[in-house]
Order: sequence, then C-alpha cells, then structure tokens
Amino acid sequence: MFRSAGANNVAGTGAVLLGASCIAAALGAAAHHPLAPVLALSLLSAIAAWTVSRPADLWCVLPALLPVASFTPWSGWWLVDGSDLLVLGAMGGAYLRWGVDAWRGPAATFARTPSGMHWMYVVLPLLLLLGVWRGLDDARGAASWATLLAQLWSQGPYGDYDLPSNTLRVAKSLAWGLLLMPVLYRWPQGAPLRLARGMVAGLLLVCAGVLWERGLYVGWVDFGTNYRTTAWFWEMHVGGAAIDAYLAMALPFAWWAAWSAPHGWRWYAAAALVLLSTYAVLTTYSRGLYLAVLITGVALGALVRRYHFDVPDDTAWHRKAMVWLLAALVVETMGVWLGGAFMSDRLVRSNLDLHQRMDHWKRGVGLLHTPGQWILGLGVGRLPAHYSTQTTEGALAGRVRWLQKADGSTEAWLFGPMRPGVKGELALAQRVALAPGGGYKVRLRAHLDSPAWVKVQLCEQHLLYVSRCQLRTRQLSADSRTIDGWMELPLLGPAFESNGILSAWRGGVLSIKVLQANASMRLEGVELIDPQGRQVLRNPVFARGPSHWSSVAYENFLPWHMDNLLLELLVERGLLGLLALAAVVVWALLLLAHGIRSHKPLALIVGGSIGAALLIGAVVSIIEIPRVSTMLWLLLVVSPLVRED
Repeated sequence: MFRSAGANNVAGTGAVLLGASCIAAALGAAAHHPLAPVLALSLLSAIAAWTVSRPADLWCVLPALLPVASFTPWSGWWLVDGSDLLVLGAMGGAYLRWGVDAWRGPAATFARTPSGMHWMYVVLPLLLLLGVWRGLDDARGAASWATLLAQLWSQGPYGDYDLPSNTLRVAKSLAWGLLLMPVLYRWPQGAPLRLARGMVAGLLLVCAGVLWERGLYVGWVDFGTNYRTTAWFWEMHVGGAAIDAYLAMALPFAWWAAWSAPHGWRWYAAAALVLLSTYAVLTTYSRGLYLAVLITGVALGALVRRYHFDVPDDTAWHRKAMVWLLAALVVETMGVWLGGAFMSDRLVRSNLDLHQRMDHWKRGVGLLHTPGQWILGLGVGRLPAHYSTQTTEGALAGRVRWLQKADGSTEAWLFGPMRPGVKGELALAQRVALAPGGGYKVRLRAHLDSPAWVKVQLCEQHLLYVSRCQLRTRQLSADSRTIDGWMELPLLGPAFESNGILSAWRGGVLSIKVLQANASMRLEGVELIDPQGRQVLRNPVFARGPSHWSSVAYENFLPWHMDNLLLELLVERGLLGLLALAAVVVWALLLLAHGIRSHKPLALIVGGSIGAALLIGAVVSIIEIPRVSTMLWLLLVVSPLVRED
C-alpha cells in the first residue's frame, strides 16, 4: 500500500511537471507570436483548460485542429508554428490532469499502454535520437557543436530547409508522437470514436478552406485554369503534397460518417461532407491521390462485403441514399473532368511524369555513398541540403538567409540560382492586403557587390499560383540608389480590381527574387507603397528579424522532396530506420486486421486511412510534413484500441 502510494506520488509529480512545462512553453511562445499574441494566449489557455477538464478529448482536439493550426505565411515562423503550440497546450493539459489523478488514487499508471506497444517506448526514442544526432552532425560540418547550437539558438523559430534547423523541424512529428502516446493511452475509452469525430471535424475545416481559396482566386467551377488547391497547408510554399496526404487519410472518415449516420439531417450533412471532400480531392489534380482514393474506396467496399459488416441504418431509404450518393460522386468527377482541360492534360502527361519521377528517385538514392549512410541514413532532414548540392537537377533556384549584424540590426540576403540554367525561382515574400485604384511602388534599401537582375512582383495569390500581377524586372547596382539610399521600383501592370467582398478578402503576395546565377543582394529594408501613398508592409526594416517574412518557390520543387515515403525514410534514416518504422506500421495493420475480422467498423476505417497514406506515399513525401505525419502517428497509436472498443 505504501509502495503504491509512493509510486503514485512520483508518477503524479512527473506528469504535473511535464504538463506544466508543456503549457509554459506553449504560452511563452504564444506571448511572442508576431500576429496576435493576446488571442494566441487566450486560445491556448482555453485548449489547455479543456484538456485538463476533459483529457480524453485530446483524441479529438488534435485531428480536428491540426489541419488548420498554422499561420506561417503571416507570422514568418518556420521551425515551429501554431500546430506545435496546439500540441504542447493540449498535451500539457492532459498530463496535468494525469498528475492530479495520480495524487488522488492508484488509477493512473503507465500500464494502460497496450502490451503490444511497449517496445516502441524503447526503439523509437533511440531511433529519434540517432537520426537527430546524425542530421546535426552532418549539418555542422567542420564547425564545433557549440557553434552549431549557438546558431540554432540564434535562429529561433526561423530557418530553412538546407540548414541544420531542418533536422529539428522534421523530427518534431516523431517527438510529438512519443510524448503523446502515454497520455493518450491514459484515457483509452472511446478513443477510436473520438479520433474519428476529430478527423471529420478537421476535414470539414479543410473543405471550408478549399471553398474559400477557390472562390477567391480561381472560381468554384473553373476547371480549366492551371490551379491546384492547397487550402491551409502552407508547408507547400516549396511544393510537396501535404494536402494530398491529408485528404488520402481523412476521406475514409467522411465515408464512415455517411455510412453510419442515421436517416435525417445527420446523413445529409455527412453526404455533403463526402461531396465537398471529393471536390477537394479532384481540385488538387493529383493523379497519385486519385489512385489512392480509388483503391482505398474499392478495398473498403470489398472488406465490408466480405466480412458482412452491419449497417447502423439498414433501411431501404439508407441503401438508396448511398446509391444516389455514389451516383452524385460520378457526376461530380465527370463535371471536373469535362469542365476543363487541366485534368485531362495532367492525365495525358502521366507516363512522362512517372519517368521523370523515377529519375528523381534514382538521384535521391544515389546520395547514399557509404555503408554507414545506407544503414543509418544521411540524418533526419538532410535530404534538401545534399540533393541541392550533389545533383545538377536539384540546384536551388535561390536562397534566403538572415544575418544579424554586430549592431543588432538584421539583413536579408537574397541569392540567385546556384548555377546558370536552373529552372524556377525562389523569392522572399510577404502577404499583404491589396488596394484597388492604381499602381504600387517598391522601395529597397539594398547592397549589391555587382549588378544583378532582380524581379519584384505583387500578385493576387493564395500560395503558389498567381493571377493578376504588377511587377518589375530590372538590373540593379549600387548606382540605382536615390539620394536617400533607397532604390525605387514602380511596378507595372493593371490595377487590382474592386469587385465587392471578394476583392476585400483576396490577399496578395509581394515577392522579391534575384534572377541572376551566383548573384546576391543584401536587404536592410523593403517598403511597399500602395496607390494612396501608404507603406503597407509589416516589419519593413527587419527590426523584428524575419518576423512576417517567408519564402515561396515557383515552378521547381525537386530539391525539397523525395516524393516517395519509403525512399524518404531510406535516404534520411537508413535501412535501420526504415525497418523500424515499417515494423510500427505493419504491427498497427495487423491489430486493425484483427479488429476487422471482429466486425469493428472503425478498425476498417482506420486501416483504410493508414493504407491510403501508404498508397499516396508511393509518389509523395509525408514524414517531412510535421502536421500531416503527426496525424498519421495518431492513427497508428489508436490501432490497438480499435479492436477492443
């Protein structure tokens, strides 16, 4: 009895300390948020209070809010973002509750973790530490560890994909997964249902973002313009397939909602979500996503038929409604296909694009030279740094570096392409509200060692794709400065239209690019003057470092992505990491297969979601996207609970 009480006190103290540390870190970061620190503090406090009072809802809160919990284009944060604060705040509240419960009685112990998952507490932390150590060791080169750590500290929440901080960024999702596992398993009752509801809520928010984006920037029924939906997945500022991976995992839960909803408004709401999420899938124009969704849907239907799953509402009305829903999906698909040439053009290019992607995979695997690299990988997050410097096709189209000078001021260094002939462009960027009625003017306080061609553009733009623009391309030199030390570039192009509420909500992006290979420009300040003569940029002289500034890649996205889940793991984590993480997935699927044989509907849906992630992972990267890979970890973690629920 005494030992039990003592163990509870120790466990409770540890849980309270961990929970308090997580909440303190989240609130401390929120207090320094560049956009709305008071709002961020209020929201995080509310989330932490919610998970203290209802800790089991952690299963629901994370999948519901993670897809939209990022404001990187406005804040400029990169290494951490709103999703990390969400995880810290929600997880911290649940750990606090765990500690309080442990002090009160013997109910809270680590023994709640399913027995088949204990090995992960040993293997995965070692794998994480090894990958991070190799990544940072590779990134530091000849520098000392003290120099590297000082560099990471000085960068704060900012960084770039070919810098050491990318190791920490990519490692986040596994770290979150390991920290979440004990506290999630502390409240396993109803976990699969809570997770499913959270996935449905998150998918609804993403679909709202899709409608908002397409309504503002391209039109809901414009299927001919070369525009691919990105929604809230700002990680795609350098390309990639964050939304593809998310939709592949989330769509089975929309089908579950329609399949399980009773007759009435709930079924109609679920059917509307299926149609909206399918619209989101179709407007990504991702051929890999199309195939993953199709295969997953057929597999789910076949398993339902084989194992004779009972439909919650087995009325004739429900059966007819599901048939009509399938017919509506066929009509929706045909409408997008026949409503414009963009989908058909991409389908026609599939064979050529596949061969190009296979060449890309060969170049990526070719980065592994030594037995040590084959076994342990290059290190977590090190693919962009190696691919951009060791392959001709992977040369970066530009770089942005932030330098803090001795006097405390900050400069932005913009570099042009790494070599002549590099495809695409990379820009320093900031989101702005657009004003109608005339032309804009850009003022640069810049230093150039030699003349360089620079392109400045202001466009109606959500993330990657531009529509109406004002721009200027000009060769700048030290002689381009006016008497006050600024370079003035009046932008050329049509005035932005004022067409009611749409134009008021349609944002723009200012992009500054160095076009000339091996050229650079040092910026001490940037001003954007609107038609009314007002300076509209935030942090124009970098007094708050990179705050509010980000980068955007155009046309060339190869250097940042392996575009294959297995090869991504092989290159960065080696055969050892690949086999360990594959074992996690296989074990989860085996547990779910047992649940399917036991006629557990959510075992079928969670298994379909994980299977869809593996299918889309054949042509996209997932682990490099922390928000999406954290949701994949949630699916893996819930797998042993589905068969018991």
